[in-house]
Amino acid sequence: MPTRLPVPRRPAAVLFDMDGVLVDTFDAWVAVIDESRSRRGLDPLGPAGVRACWGQGLLADCETIFPGEDPARLAAEYDAGFLKHLGRVLPEPGARDAVTAIRAAGCRTAVVTNSPVALAERIVRLVGLEGGFDAIAGGDEVPRGKPDPDLVLLALGRLDVDASRAVLVGDTRLDLEAGRGAGVAVVGYRLDGADARIEHLAGLLPLLGFGA
Repeated sequence: MPTRLPVPRRPAAVLFDMDGVLVDTFDAWVAVIDESRSRRGLDPLGPAGVRACWGQGLLADCETIFPGEDPARLAAEYDAGFLKHLGRVLPEPGARDAVTAIRAAGCRTAVVTNSPVALAERIVRLVGLEGGFDAIAGGDEVPRGKPDPDLVLLALGRLDVDASRAVLVGDTRLDLEAGRGAGVAVVGYRLDGADARIEHLAGLLPLLGFGA
């Protein structure tokens, strides 16, 4: 495991993963995955089965959930299915307050997600976070999504912020690897192994030096 990075106090930018950090998309993904399995004559995974492979990434899904599936085809199916189940998406508790307080402190913010950028923008609006971010970097804008660092680097470029002055908040190993690859300190949202860990998004504020 690489050496942990120091989490900067009063960073110039905070980058947020979307699914599982800003929004609760778990119920939507259970529906999407189980419908996709049903089309193939496979048994549903249900919440417990999806939880067991949560956050492993598209390529791993093509190996374990849909063996032999083409990643591009599955990605398009996921996108269409997710749009169908947008009504199941909810804001993560404390997300609005945390983003508002961080921006009020003069810190720039961005969303860094493997979801297509248009879908990410729609979800941000849906949960009342429109106008809360200086940039949104989506998976269809780079050759490789997380765990590669491309998305993180894209967001940093749009914000014009150096990696040493930024923090990425994520909830999966994909976020951890992407942040580490970009040289950005990672705050794990209920995730072990990151440079710091928080249990609630309100915990970001004192951790980063933005007050309570």
